[in-house]
Amino acid sequence: MFDCRQVLAELSNYVDDEVTLELRHAIEEHLARCGRCSVVYDTTRRTLKIVSGSLPPGAPLAVSERLHVRLRQLFAGGA
Repeated sequence: MFDCRQVLAELSNYVDDEVTLELRHAIEEHLARCGRCSVVYDTTRRTLKIVSGSLPPGAPLAVSERLHVRLRQLFAGGA
């Protein structure tokens, strides 16, 4: 049976889906019983969703292509 300290130590791995199936079940059982850890998990998950949704858009294709050409020139010694 997992305690709060163990769950919080593995929470990042759990959120990133980088835990064994056995560990996943143990954490989920704990979260179902523990209101404090459930709040921490839910807050962490929501924060990551907000942050990942606010990443700046990528560079326009034309800008990206020019950048790649210039970088290839620089690294090939054709500055």
